[in-house]
Amino acid sequence: MADLQPNEIERAIESPEFPLEGPTTIFVKKGRSALIVKACLRLSDCETWTAYKRFGSRNWIRRLARGLQTHRATRSFHLGHELLRRGIATARPLLAVSPPWRAFLRPGYLATEWLEGAVPIDAFLRTTAGLQSARQRTILRETADCVGRLVGTLHARGFAHRDLKATNLLVRDRSGRIEVFVIDLDGAATPWLLTRRTRMNNLARLVDATEGLGAMTHALRRRALSAYLASVPDPAPWKAVWRELQEISRIRRARWTARGR
Repeated sequence: MADLQPNEIERAIESPEFPLEGPTTIFVKKGRSALIVKACLRLSDCETWTAYKRFGSRNWIRRLARGLQTHRATRSFHLGHELLRRGIATARPLLAVSPPWRAFLRPGYLATEWLEGAVPIDAFLRTTAGLQSARQRTILRETADCVGRLVGTLHARGFAHRDLKATNLLVRDRSGRIEVFVIDLDGAATPWLLTRRTRMNNLARLVDATEGLGAMTHALRRRALSAYLASVPDPAPWKAVWRELQEISRIRRARWTARGR
């Protein structure tokens, strides 16, 4: 894809809020520390839709701590390109605007390509409800395989993602071919040593995120786990790994209950 026009980059640096307020801007999501919109930016040869994210924090202590680190927007920009270089599907980063060190309490901004037709995995599974049984089974099986391979490839190539919830895995059906993308790289990292414990915690987060999805049957979970294990150097049988994930999930839920979540 072509790069952003120089004048568009200059405009973003001078006024990074402008994509949030454009006449064609579409609100997508507002969280505790981020705002995401669908905004149009001009590339060298055309205009294109992007996911434009404003990073911030309501907690002053976190703002101060993050001021000593590489800004989340810049970090996500470089990490996204590194994932793509390693063959891991994600939204291509187009622009990152980070505040200068003197103003580190200000928000940062990140623009990535808009993945047209891709929706969170829970929303995608709901769209299969009205399909004929044979077609539905085919799509669900392929989706499970793709999710397992994606997370397995992520781990096999040295990346971790502690926030593998439904909204951070996008799925789309493009001409009968299922594609899965991992997004929101604020929760991703390249640890010096990617331990089994970290990998299992990542997977347990995904298990918890898909727990209430009716379309996600035990057979599909097994299929996704088998695809995952085929992508990582893990000799453990799937049943042993599944029991381990269930135990981690049980402990996580007990902690959430104790904290009143």
